Amino acid sequence: MLEDMNTSPIAAQPGHREVPAGWLLQDGPALLRRVRAFGRAAGTDETAVATSLLCQAWAVGVTRAAIACLVGARRVPDMASSNTVLLFDGEGRPSGATPVAPRFAALAGDEEAESDPRAEIVADDDALFAWTQHRLFDGHLGPLVEALHELAPVGRRLLWGNVAAAVAGGFAALSALPTHPFDPEHLLLEAPRLLDRPGCPTEGLAELFPVPHGGGTRLFVRRQTCCLRYRLSDAPPTCLSCRLLPEAERVRRIGLRLAASAEAETG
Repeated sequence: MLEDMNTSPIAAQPGHREVPAGWLLQDGPALLRRVRAFGRAAGTDETAVATSLLCQAWAVGVTRAAIACLVGARRVPDMASSNTVLLFDGEGRPSGATPVAPRFAALAGDEEAESDPRAEIVADDDALFAWTQHRLFDGHLGPLVEALHELAPVGRRLLWGNVAAAVAGGFAALSALPTHPFDPEHLLLEAPRLLDRPGCPTEGLAELFPVPHGGGTRLFVRRQTCCLRYRLSDAPPTCLSCRLLPEAERVRRIGLRLAASAEAETG
């Protein structure tokens, strides 16, 4: 059942607002208001910066659960914009997304899914990844990129780079779960199947790389485009995933982050 895949509706917290994604993508003035609200929350009045960072936050909210379901259960919720409600917090930042109707895709041979009228059964793994890419990219994030590109002086490649980083980050996040239910080596193989399919606009824009940690492996993202975060007043010159960050400095900063995380876990 869809609820078993951690895709049951996300309850809005007090002060949060639910907004249909498909409607927002078609209403330019409303989308611009969202961009400006996000910019205020992030501490910038630059429309280009706010647009870029909103794109990435939106993509994170839409893709995280879908990626976890794809990798873990081979069942993927339909997160096309026409079937997605976005949650915005009181400051105008995307805090999650949930499907309107609990439709999902599953593999042939999944007996429970085959008996579920909400399921679309696909032939094999390749078909499931293609279905996921179609719903997420063609059906949601592609229209998001186009709508934001029309609003602000931000290039499509930069926006697609943010989408790629968000998707890669979804795979990386699975490697950081406390009980480590996902094999990092498997995740390293899965991510390119979604990101780097021939002709996909995210092809070559982000990749995962492994870092040994605590007897295991954590995955981190390296990207090929800039998200413009450096233009925030309190931001470092380069993000951890930035292509301009020297590898030695990247490794050093990752080590500090992992050490801080381990210290927090042990109290």
